[in-house]
Amino acid sequence: MFTQSKIDLSQISNHLIEQSDFKEYPPEYFITISYRDPYSRDDLVKFHKRISNVIHDTFDPYNMNPICEGYFIEEGKKKLKVVDQHYIKNSILDNYELDNEVELVKGNLHTHLLLSLPSVPIEIPNKQLRKVWSKCYFEFGGRPPMHLLAEENHKHLIAETIEWVIRDRCPYFIGNSDEYVDVQLINQGREFSDKGVKGWQGALHYATKQMYCKDQFLEVFDEQNSNICVA
Repeated sequence: MFTQSKIDLSQISNHLIEQSDFKEYPPEYFITISYRDPYSRDDLVKFHKRISNVIHDTFDPYNMNPICEGYFIEEGKKKLKVVDQHYIKNSILDNYELDNEVELVKGNLHTHLLLSLPSVPIEIPNKQLRKVWSKCYFEFGGRPPMHLLAEENHKHLIAETIEWVIRDRCPYFIGNSDEYVDVQLINQGREFSDKGVKGWQGALHYATKQMYCKDQFLEVFDEQNSNICVA
């Protein structure tokens, strides 16, 4: 059964690599989003809709350029939860001590987003980008610092902008600390998983690692908000 699970997982990942729109528009950003509370899958789907609207409104408000998004829902590691407390007598010390009754529960859900933004107007930014930068880079006079405007750093500028707008416009389900939003650049030399697969294909393998069987595909993959045309 374990062998079949690995076969299914490999087939699903390879199908997404070969058949999705990511083949034409490879994702450049691997975004991990954690949440304030232990929300349900249905909640995360609603949050994904909000995040997608924020991304489109910021980077393509006039719907002129392709934006490819793949949302994957992952369950965190199981953890101990206190379910009851009661006092027990310590016969050695002859006193009563508080004892916690715990159980192992499922980990909280979080999101992996693979994002492709092939056409972002850095040199002539749209109105929304200018508005975002005026707040994000207020201490620099409302414009990105010069080193980020250099062509070789455009992706770093976009990554900073993605993180800022998600935090700024989704505060009711995303916290302020660093661990809630993590935006990483995808490059062909980096391995995201232990499969030896590099680049965006490796990132995709990592995002699908909990698809142990084909039935779990729709539990992990948010087809409602992803637009990578998976058959």
